[in-house]
Amino acid sequence: MLLDFALPAHDRKLIPEGRLSGPMPWVIAIMLFLTLLIAAMGLSLAYAIRNGGDDLALQATVQIIEPDPIERATQKVAVSRILRELPEIAAANSVPDVEVRNLLKPWLGNDVIDADIPVPALIDIRFKSVPDGAAVRALKRRLETIAPKIRIDSHSSWMAPFFDLMSSLILLTLAIFLLLLIATSAVVILAVRSTLNTHRGTIEIMHMMGGTDLQAARLFQRRVALDALLGGVVGFGAAATVILTLGGRIAAVEPALLAEASLPWYGWLILAIIPLAVMGLAMLMARWTVVSALKKML
Repeated sequence: MLLDFALPAHDRKLIPEGRLSGPMPWVIAIMLFLTLLIAAMGLSLAYAIRNGGDDLALQATVQIIEPDPIERATQKVAVSRILRELPEIAAANSVPDVEVRNLLKPWLGNDVIDADIPVPALIDIRFKSVPDGAAVRALKRRLETIAPKIRIDSHSSWMAPFFDLMSSLILLTLAIFLLLLIATSAVVILAVRSTLNTHRGTIEIMHMMGGTDLQAARLFQRRVALDALLGGVVGFGAAATVILTLGGRIAAVEPALLAEASLPWYGWLILAIIPLAVMGLAMLMARWTVVSALKKML
């Protein structure tokens, strides 16, 4: 069997197992720590894109660009009333002019904002379902009968570059994740080859007594599996501590968009599976390395 830990005691003594005293578990722990952090980052970004994108697709801002303040205020009231009556609109919240000016201060400066310069009237709306382009254009034409100088800006449109960046980061995390798995496999191969050379005499005696390559491979598999398991426990514990610590701090950061970048419940399940998968990968690499090397040695 591939995952065979029930080896006789006399067979296990042929290749001593250092447990955490050797470098192998610690190297695997470090590699798994980095792998789990990268995986958590990718899963969190994917979760944020899905939830944030769906939420932003339902939101839009109506701008009334009217220079006359009295007419602008009248149009704002009329447009707000109509929006609240439409069945496809879940909510319509009028943004106070003071808040609009405060939003523009970082961009235009206090002197410009404090001057008597007209600013657009804003109304935040939320659709009951994600609208398509035709629905938005139809809504705009209807509102233009009341406010000719009106615009409807979808939140998802101006956030598209941000989500494109996050998608690129997800691809980058996937590439790094695969590279770390390759590096872990290379470490296992080098460690098995080193151990195989150290115990070359023992392996030769086993063959002289009728032992097979697969029996020798099982010895190395078990040792590598225990090293990977111990390293996986240490790596997962360290990664979980970092993820929980940073997760609480990210959730408290404004804007609230960053709060969506959290690790979902199924993300923890995937992270728990990764150390087991790495252990299986390490055993496969150990088996392949030993069998291939023994065919050349003997």
